[in-house]
Amino acid sequence: MRAMKDLIECVVETLDGFDVGLYPHLPFLLQDLWRMGSDPEAMVSLLKREGVVRPGRVLDLGCGKGAVSIRIAEVLGCPVKGIDAVPAFIDAARARATDHRVGRLCRFVIGDIRAWTWEPEKFDVIVFGALGRILGDMKETLAFLAGSLNERGCVLLDDGFLEDNSPTVYDRCLRRSEFYGQIAAAGFEVAGEDLLSKEAIEATDRSFYQMIERRAAELILSHPEQAGLLRGYLESQEVENSILENDLVCGTWLLRLK
Repeated sequence: MRAMKDLIECVVETLDGFDVGLYPHLPFLLQDLWRMGSDPEAMVSLLKREGVVRPGRVLDLGCGKGAVSIRIAEVLGCPVKGIDAVPAFIDAARARATDHRVGRLCRFVIGDIRAWTWEPEKFDVIVFGALGRILGDMKETLAFLAGSLNERGCVLLDDGFLEDNSPTVYDRCLRRSEFYGQIAAAGFEVAGEDLLSKEAIEATDRSFYQMIERRAAELILSHPEQAGLLRGYLESQEVENSILENDLVCGTWLLRLK
């Protein structure tokens, strides 16, 4: 029971919530979002730009509804395995893969990425998108992922950092020097990066928030006893959006084993 509670807490926190009571409502609240974190186009573009055109086997951790996995399979024609802890998200990913005619390339499974048995599978690219510290800090996360990479394998990372001189206190991200320092300490080098503009972040945040706000309003009408919980989630979304837009440097990084 404790392990499952931990997993639910991690899922909710990854989706910017802080009350496990949200967990059963997440599929409804997020039903209009296919992409729930990483930008599939940015990830595919980075792979192609840095010469990883045919990456072989790909593992997408915390794959959500499969937006990144499916786009990689469509563009690069490689097999992708996606893992997520939310059954409804995996169901949606499988359906989308079929709709996009890449069902034969995409395999989506329900699982806890913290307890996944990696061996004997090895991958050429691991996608770790917008999952925060579910596996530890940057060094711990990359060291964990390295065990599942083939020689000279890559990690596609969606993340962000605070500038070293920023007055903002935010314990979910590292400072710039720590961010790049821990990447190097884990045995990786930055092969490419694609940083987001403030305008791009604001546009995405606004669109996502409006969709979530609409579904939250529907839930409040049908479950008024959950109004406080749902309004609290909207408030946490607003806080996270403000930090993303005003304090963090966000982007996508391609990290290669040295």
